[in-house]
Amino acid sequence: MQRFPFRWWIALVLLGIATASPSTAIADERVRFDSAATRNASDVPRRAARIDGYLTRPKGSGPFPAVVVLHSCLGLRADRAAMAKLLAGWGYVGLFVDDFATRGLMETCAVDFPEGVADAFGALGYLAGLPDVDKDRIAVIGYSQGGDTALRVAVGSSAAGFALPQTLRFKAAAAFYPPCGNLAGAAIRLPTLILIGAADTVTPAAQCQQLAGGPPAGKAKLVIYPNAGHVFDDPAFAGGRSVQGMWLEFNARAAAQSRSALHDFLAAELKQ
Repeated sequence: MQRFPFRWWIALVLLGIATASPSTAIADERVRFDSAATRNASDVPRRAARIDGYLTRPKGSGPFPAVVVLHSCLGLRADRAAMAKLLAGWGYVGLFVDDFATRGLMETCAVDFPEGVADAFGALGYLAGLPDVDKDRIAVIGYSQGGDTALRVAVGSSAAGFALPQTLRFKAAAAFYPPCGNLAGAAIRLPTLILIGAADTVTPAAQCQQLAGGPPAGKAKLVIYPNAGHVFDDPAFAGGRSVQGMWLEFNARAAAQSRSALHDFLAAELKQ
């Protein structure tokens, strides 16, 4: 197989993001929705937080499949707009959840963030109420800490515990470099794609191998990229650097391959 210089891989990835069918997408729209309210013992919904998000739609009337996108502990990515155009180019409504803005947070890398699950289900409820979204074809995609949330959705696939219609649920989940050890022994109940680097020192691939290999069989697909570390798909970390004690490094080849894997997974699970 012909090998290309590393700089060519970077150029290909950036070109792919920049030219991902921009004519099929309309501009970002900033929206606000309620995080899913939890129910107490009396089955009374508790007050929910208001959450910011960024919504991108394909052109056309729909109804379209949709994806909820959950960021890492560092917040929204610098290439969020390019990612939104990519998803719209594939034919999806994309809702990028900003868990931090209304809470006054900058990062949550040193703490747990349990609010993420309620925010994800709140985003699901918001998308399901849009006339151009097919409420039965909504997936969740998470990155690092957001990947942890995506996996928590995958092991408890219904909206039980939240003040939402109990028929409302995500159809699939994708988790980029998630901390699989947080869910050791859990059973994945949704079709789930886990993408992780073999050289990841933040969220070890071995823990995801254990999680994906558990019952029920066939629900999880695990892809491990050789020589790739944490945040391997984010061009902002080209060359690598340490952030909050974590080594983060872009890997152009893994980024391109993971984008293709995500495309195929969503197309299969959401019948796009």
